[in-house]
Amino acid sequence: MGYTDRVVWRLASPDGRLVAVCQEVPVFDGPNYSVRLERPDGTLVRGLYEIGDGDPCSEVAWSPDGRTVAVLSGHVARMRFVDVAWALAHRDTATAHWSWRVVDVGSAVMPMKADGLRFVDPNVIELRVCAESRPPRLANGRQMCGEAGSVKRIEIPQPIVTGHR
Repeated sequence: MGYTDRVVWRLASPDGRLVAVCQEVPVFDGPNYSVRLERPDGTLVRGLYEIGDGDPCSEVAWSPDGRTVAVLSGHVARMRFVDVAWALAHRDTATAHWSWRVVDVGSAVMPMKADGLRFVDPNVIELRVCAESRPPRLANGRQMCGEAGSVKRIEIPQPIVTGHR
């Protein structure tokens, strides 16, 4: 298959008590991706969602208050937001195939790429976007907009929890 179960991202929460993890899941037509929360020692706290190869984890960011995790699929400029506080308060609710709030910066008519994902406050995210047609800059094997991108700020739509898909 050529796909592994490698961890793509491991990013500690602002208080260091949790770690957001995105890992490849080897499947025949994949890879798929699993996003979860762990303790710093690697023990599982809670699975958050699973997604196919159309939405890889290009970047992950925590909100400053640790209540939200944003996952960027840079090749299509798509962000998926996870309400961590809700997920921890509702541990009995299965969310493996959950539909968390998604924001697409690009579209089929105007395809975009994105990088530089970061929170500027608990409800506002910032990233660099660029047209898909621009020659990519590669960093760590990922296509990036780099200095060619324009900075875009997006207020996270509320509520983040949108239900089962």
